[in-house]
Amino acid sequence: MNLPSPLRVLALAVLVTACATSPKPLLASKPGEPRYVVGFLSLRPTTPEAAEEARAQEARLLTALTELTRNTPIDVVRPTVAVPASLEQAPGLAREAKVDLLLWGDATVDAGKLTVKLSAFETLLSLPSSFWPMEYAAGDAKRPEALSLDALRLSQAVLQETLLPMMMLDQPANTRAVLDALVVKQTKDWVDWNMDIIQRRWGMLGRLLRDGALTEKGYRAALDSVLAWRKDHAATPSSDIKEAFYSVGLARGLLLQGKPQAVVDLLAPIVERMPRDLESRLLLGRALLALGRAKDAADTLEPLAREGTSIGATRIYVAAVTELPDGPSRATTALDTLVEKNPEDAMAHLLRHLTAPGTRDASALKAFTATHPGEDWPLPLARHLTGEAPTFGANPDAEEATDHGVRLRRIQLHYYLGEAALAGRLPGKAGVVDPTLARQHFEAALATHAFHHPTYDVADFQLEQLARAPSAETP
Repeated sequence: MNLPSPLRVLALAVLVTACATSPKPLLASKPGEPRYVVGFLSLRPTTPEAAEEARAQEARLLTALTELTRNTPIDVVRPTVAVPASLEQAPGLAREAKVDLLLWGDATVDAGKLTVKLSAFETLLSLPSSFWPMEYAAGDAKRPEALSLDALRLSQAVLQETLLPMMMLDQPANTRAVLDALVVKQTKDWVDWNMDIIQRRWGMLGRLLRDGALTEKGYRAALDSVLAWRKDHAATPSSDIKEAFYSVGLARGLLLQGKPQAVVDLLAPIVERMPRDLESRLLLGRALLALGRAKDAADTLEPLAREGTSIGATRIYVAAVTELPDGPSRATTALDTLVEKNPEDAMAHLLRHLTAPGTRDASALKAFTATHPGEDWPLPLARHLTGEAPTFGANPDAEEATDHGVRLRRIQLHYYLGEAALAGRLPGKAGVVDPTLARQHFEAALATHAFHHPTYDVADFQLEQLARAPSAETP
């Protein structure tokens, strides 16, 4: 997508910030969803000549932000903290200002040319964004018009950056309200140039709500935008990445609706053209296994299992090869590879402990926990599952559900307890395989809505597996 320089920068900055259930209606409201606070600091003139221009552009930005956020859960405030001298100072100043996102910028006039450089810091994601300078030539009669359009573009981009934090905090009503505000206000504004990103966010909202129809609609529209652009342009690495990314999102919507064959039809060509795209291959393997094509699924996932970088890919690969004659040896190799490539990752050690075929003891996992005495999750759960600790410490289910860290602990808790129930490795229930309890834990994992966590997809996959063979007694 060829964008004017300032618009292209905003789009890039935002990109960096960057199973079967029946469709559910979007929530009209959800009690307890807090408002999101954007702290807008004064633009700082870096030269005396820029003072008036800085005040004028600051007023345009404030007007645009105020108008766009009128019917959204976003408050725009003017903190009294200092303007960050560097991105490194932004986290502390954002905390001092008590805002979710801090926005600031510099204005410079040199030989009549105005340059405005804007930056932002999002606190939940701990993510700074530094936008390239936006330049306005001296003597350009259209400079005020360009400044107003850029103020609108920036304001729309700022709103878009609030969506991912809202979804990560399980705020579907807030998310929808912001998406409703992100419509084209003016030709060539940020939304007009980046409609595929807005459509993708709608698809992500559908996934948050486990609404397969909305997920499909959003990602299908985003994919259509890319393919329409491709009709008149040669393929680029960026357009290839977008096509694969949006296809994966569409595939998730199809899986939510129980349509694995449609996923195979969609992703098989993508994997053939882009064999190293991890998510496309992962979802294709999952769909093949949902169709009962275990060998095809194993062959599709084997490159990922050999790389040993994806817990989800390894778990689904192990499930696929389990149904094959040489399955035990292939599963063991894949799990050992995962641990070798991720020696400090407790999740990799837990997965091997709970899913390796054959007779298993806790010695390998105990050896790992002995050298990792910390309380970072899921270490407390690992010590509990090896019998080293009577409990896993503070129960995440009893903690504040809106806290992001609690949700991450909660999804790990329920995913691994689900695997333990399938493996007969629950403390006090050694050798007892309990698919019903496993299903309850996997459903509880999905109920966290922490769909960005690696275990979310695997819990979703395991529910698919249990639905295929509800009476199965082995993982």
